[in-house]
Amino acid sequence: MNQKYKRIELEKKILHLCETPKSTRELSVLINVNINTLRSKYIYPLFKENKISRHLRKYKRVKKI
Repeated sequence: MNQKYKRIELEKKILHLCETPKSTRELSVLINVNINTLRSKYIYPLFKENKISRHLRKYKRVKKI
């Protein structure tokens, strides 16, 4: 499997888990990825694309209208 596909799979998994607010630490434990890698490579890009929002140090999926 290619890294690009793993990235897409992980992003889908993060979005699914973020339906309820989760901290980065909780996500890193659930996905088994280092917390710093998770934040820099997955969380921040999703935040910039406006797919997840942050409130009180927890990330939640943005509702699509």
